[in-house]
Amino acid sequence: MAFLWLALCLTPACCLLHKDEDPESPIKNLRMQPETRRLTWDLSGNVSEIGCFINSRFITKATDKRYCEFRVLSSCQVTNFTVASTGDRPFSAGILYPRPEGHPEAAAQRLGCWVHDVDFLTCSWEAGRAAPGDVQYRLYWQDLKTYEEEECPRYGVDDRGTHIRCHFDDVSRLREHVRFLVKGTSKGARIPCSDLTVELARIERLSLPNITGMCNKSYSVMEWKMSSHFNHRFTYELEIQKGSDPAYTEKAPDSYFVLPNPGNYAVRLRAHAPFRKTWSEWSAVRRFECDLGKDTHFRDWLTSALIPLGALLALGLGVALCQRVAWEASRASQEDCQVAEVQVLGEM
Repeated sequence: MAFLWLALCLTPACCLLHKDEDPESPIKNLRMQPETRRLTWDLSGNVSEIGCFINSRFITKATDKRYCEFRVLSSCQVTNFTVASTGDRPFSAGILYPRPEGHPEAAAQRLGCWVHDVDFLTCSWEAGRAAPGDVQYRLYWQDLKTYEEEECPRYGVDDRGTHIRCHFDDVSRLREHVRFLVKGTSKGARIPCSDLTVELARIERLSLPNITGMCNKSYSVMEWKMSSHFNHRFTYELEIQKGSDPAYTEKAPDSYFVLPNPGNYAVRLRAHAPFRKTWSEWSAVRRFECDLGKDTHFRDWLTSALIPLGALLALGLGVALCQRVAWEASRASQEDCQVAEVQVLGEM
C-alpha cells in the first residue's frame, strides 16, 4: 500500500488518463459542492486508493473513495481539480472550478486586507490590466459558515472614480475566519471576481499602548495594556537605554516589568502574538527620570496612597477615642448612683 501511494504522489496528474480519454473510468459525474468544499463523484467498480490533486499537485487522499474535502476553496480563481488512482490500470478525471468567466486580467489585482488601530479593517486592490474603462469594483465580506455576504460600507476611489479601497469601522462583529470578495461590473464585458480567505488574527497590525509607570532611585515599575479583538496572548520585548549606556533588550511575559536601579532611562516596547511570524513595530519612546528625585511619579503615587490611608487611621482613632470616653462616662455615672443610694439608706 505504501508503494502504491508513493507511485500515486510521484505520478503527475497530467500524465494520468483523463476521463474524456477513458470511457471506462470508474469515476463518473465529477462535481464540486462549494457549500461543503467537497469534490465528489459516483464510483463504479473496484479501485485501489484515490487521491485528489490541485493543478497537478497532490493534496489529500479521498475519504471512503467517495470525496475529497478542502480546507479553503476559492470561488473566483479558476483551478484544475483532478481525481486519480494508480494500479493495474491508472485513471484520472478532472474539472475546472469555478467555470472560467471573462478575461482573468480584468479582475481586481493585488487584493490585500489588514486589521489596524484595534477596531478597523482596510482592504485595497488595483484595477485589472485588462479591465475596461467603465469597470467598477465592489467588495463583500463573506461568512464562511453561512455564506452570507455584506458589502463594504465605505469605499476609497482612484482618479477615475473606480473603487480601489474599502474601510470597515467595526471589526468586532466579524468572525475570526472570513473571505473577502471583490466583484467587478462593466456594461460591455464580464469581469471575474477576486477573493481572499484570511484569519483576522494573522493580518492584524498590533496597536501598541503607551508605557506608564512609577519610579524612585531603587526601582521602576512599568506597565501597559494591549487591546485586540482577535489576539489575546502576547509576549513583549523592551529596549532599555540607561543614560548614555548602550541600549539592551529584556523579555517580558506579562504586561508589566520591574527595572531595578533605574536611574534616568528611555524605553520602548514591541509585542508578539502566537499567530504572527514577526514582531510588531516598536512603540514610541518613553523617558523616565528616577534619579535624585527628579521624577515625581513614585512620590506622587506614594502620596496619593498615604493620604487616604492616613484619613482612615485618623477616623479609626477618633471612633476608638469616642468609644473610650463614652465608656468612662457611663462607668462614672453608675458609680455615683450607687454611692448616693448607700448614703440615703444610712440616714434612715
